[in-house]
Amino acid sequence: MTFPLSMPGVVSGTLLTFIPASGDYVNAELLGSTDTKMVGNVIQSQFLRVLDYPTAAALSFILMAIVLGMVTVYIRRAGTEDLV
Repeated sequence: MTFPLSMPGVVSGTLLTFIPASGDYVNAELLGSTDTKMVGNVIQSQFLRVLDYPTAAALSFILMAIVLGMVTVYIRRAGTEDLV
């Protein structure tokens, strides 16, 4: 009985955890192996090491669009359409 009422809080807590983790590159660089590449690491290396700004901007935009699409689907599946 309480869980349906707390669903907006569950959704916001999940989103506040997932969205920053999708672009996190510091933890993956410090704790991961050299074989591990995450999207945040690739974007950071394109901006700072390779200096390929158009590719880095395109990757950032694609990541943002994918996260937005996943958030929209998640909110609709969770039954909290008021948040969209």
